[in-house]
Amino acid sequence: MPITGSQPQLLNYKDLKKLSTLRIEEAKVLLDNNKYSGSYYLAGYSIELALKALWSKNVPAKSFVPNKKIYNKLYTHNLNDLLLVSGIRDKFLPNINWSVAKDWSAETRYQIVPEDDAKALYDAITEPKNGVLTIIKRLW
Repeated sequence: MPITGSQPQLLNYKDLKKLSTLRIEEAKVLLDNNKYSGSYYLAGYSIELALKALWSKNVPAKSFVPNKKIYNKLYTHNLNDLLLVSGIRDKFLPNINWSVAKDWSAETRYQIVPEDDAKALYDAITEPKNGVLTIIKRLW
């Protein structure tokens, strides 16, 4: 995945999975070093990327562009919209960990996030049995 200036990066299923895993690893490093705002922000992105990976898994290469309404929902940071288009919504309702993760927003990059919120999100994502990313990875 070379960085190519201002040109949009084309990401595939494999890239999105790799980036999702990398973001949650980075979130843990930040959490362990008391950088709670950055940890919260990157942890949420790990879910965004994971949900986009699930969607891309089901789209054959060189296929016709999917339904425009669905395609437009992929250009969002809204985890609820991404969950809907990923096709796995039923796996998360009800899920106590999703109820924590669903409120993440890319807008947190402009906020100071308290330690408790950062830890709660990280735990909701990585909990070994029913964590959001744990469940998604089972479907990869």
